[in-house]
Amino acid sequence: MYELKHIKGRTWTIESPARVGLYQLDDTRVVLIDAGSDKEAGRKIRQVLDRNHWQLEAIYITHSNADHIGGCRFLQDRTGCRIYAPGIECAFTKWPVLEPSFLYGGYPFKALRHKFLMAQESDALELTP
Repeated sequence: MYELKHIKGRTWTIESPARVGLYQLDDTRVVLIDAGSDKEAGRKIRQVLDRNHWQLEAIYITHSNADHIGGCRFLQDRTGCRIYAPGIECAFTKWPVLEPSFLYGGYPFKALRHKFLMAQESDALELTP
């Protein structure tokens, strides 16, 4: 698990429970597409980056489910990368309590506030053209 797989050219994936995309900007800088499910996923992704001597520039979020944004906070804290998310997904990434609130229809009771529905908040910027 968390094995780097070359797709073509500068495009890679990190095989994990929630597959993470990786694109090489150049020999040393990369961006991720999504960031895994939690802090531990972020740690393992960081190990892949370190083994390849890559610097993380940004994370692009496809959608704000916790299994796609859970590693953002760890990676952002460790690398200083920027996080970009489209539209309302940006708000859900900044305020993860919105995810279970949206599913439940109100402020989620404690049983719904866990890592599978609620990632740690990340300082996301809105993805624009």
